[in-house]
Amino acid sequence: MKQFSDVDFEVRWLPYQLNPQASDKPSSKMQAYADKFGKSKEEVKQMGDWMKGKFDAVGLPYAFTEKGLVSSTFDAHRVLTEAYRQGGAAAQDKAAEALFHSYFAEEKAPNDPEELKKAAVAAGLDGDKLVADKSLAAAEVKEELRVGQQLRVRGVPHFVIRADGSSKAQQISGAQPPEEFVHAFRAVAT
Repeated sequence: MKQFSDVDFEVRWLPYQLNPQASDKPSSKMQAYADKFGKSKEEVKQMGDWMKGKFDAVGLPYAFTEKGLVSSTFDAHRVLTEAYRQGGAAAQDKAAEALFHSYFAEEKAPNDPEELKKAAVAAGLDGDKLVADKSLAAAEVKEELRVGQQLRVRGVPHFVIRADGSSKAQQISGAQPPEEFVHAFRAVAT
């Protein structure tokens, strides 16, 4: 954004669970969405086709078929939190990209151990250790989940924009056009 070319940004991924009761055992994404939204599988398939169009429009891969899986996201959040702790924002971004690709393009469960290892390795972490030690970053993730509750986050994506050292913050919920972000950046900068 040319309007903010002299400003440094840091993106920090904090956890939020759309379904905190999700099982560790992977299950059908199609069925989970049908149950969640009270829709038929055909209606859910149409939602998936709509989402694919959105992803295609920005050049991102997306698949939504009968083979897609859902599960608890807690372990994926552990990977992201540990990536930030050990490697900062750049490492966390690499882990997030790997996890998003696995879930949205390859339809893997968010807690698939092999995918968690790949995401950890992408961030420069020891994937075997992170997957094997379920306590690693677990307390931090639980604390970070409370931050979302305090901010009253109700869905994703959700953005909190603040300037260093300032208590001023703007929140943006959902996918929004760039103008909304420009407005929020200006609001916290003044």
